[in-house]
Amino acid sequence: MTSRKLTYSLFILATFYIVTHLSQWIPSQYLPDYGFSYITWILSIAACWPLLGKRLFSITGLSSSAEVGVLWGLVFVSPMLIGFAVSDAPAQFAPTMLVTKALLPGFLEELMFRGFLVGMLIKVAGWRLLPAALVNAVLFGIGHWFQGATFTEALMASVFTGIGGLWFAWLFVAWRHNLWLVATLHILMNACWVIWQVDTTAIGSQYANLLRLSTMILSITATIFMQRRRGNDMN
Repeated sequence: MTSRKLTYSLFILATFYIVTHLSQWIPSQYLPDYGFSYITWILSIAACWPLLGKRLFSITGLSSSAEVGVLWGLVFVSPMLIGFAVSDAPAQFAPTMLVTKALLPGFLEELMFRGFLVGMLIKVAGWRLLPAALVNAVLFGIGHWFQGATFTEALMASVFTGIGGLWFAWLFVAWRHNLWLVATLHILMNACWVIWQVDTTAIGSQYANLLRLSTMILSITATIFMQRRRGNDMN
C-alpha cells in the first residue's frame, strides 16, 4: 500500500469512526430524541463533495440504477415477505415505526456503511473487496452490540448483523455499487421485523432466520449466476 493510499485509508476510517460515535460523546440532554446520528452521517458524506465532486455519487452508489436495485431487492426479499405473510397475520403497530425502524435505518445504514465506508475504501483508498467488506462487517456488528440485554444476546446480535454486513457489502460491490439494491433489502427486512413483530433485536426466531437465510441464498445464487453470464469481475 502506497503512502497516499495509507493516508486515504486512515482518513476514511477515522472519519467513519468519529461520525458514527459522535452521539455517544455528547451528553444525552443535548441530543434530540431521534435522528441526530443520521443527520451527522448525511452531513459528513455531503462534506466530501468539495473533494470528490460528482464522483461522490458513483462511489456511494447513489448514481446507480434505482429501478434495477429496487426490482432485484424485491425479488431477493420475496422469501421473507411470502414466508411471514403465510405464517401469521400482521401485528398491530404504529405506522411511524416503519419509518423509524425500517425506512430510515435501512437506507441510511446502507448509505454510511456500504456506500461511504466500503465505497470509499475501494474506490478512493484502493482496497480490495474482501478486506473492505470484513472491516465493514466487524464495525456493523459492533454497532449492534447494544441490542442485547445479556452478553450472549449482544454477541448473537453482533454476529448476526456482522454476517449481514458482509453479505450487504458483497452485494453492493457485485452489483456495481448499487446502493438501491442493498437499501431495498435492508428496509424490507427491517419492515418484516416491524410488521410481524419478529423480535426486538436482530436475532429473530428459528423460522425468521430460515426465511432470512433463504433470502441470502437466493440473492447470492442469482448474483453469481448473473455475474458469470456477464463475465464481470466481482471487484
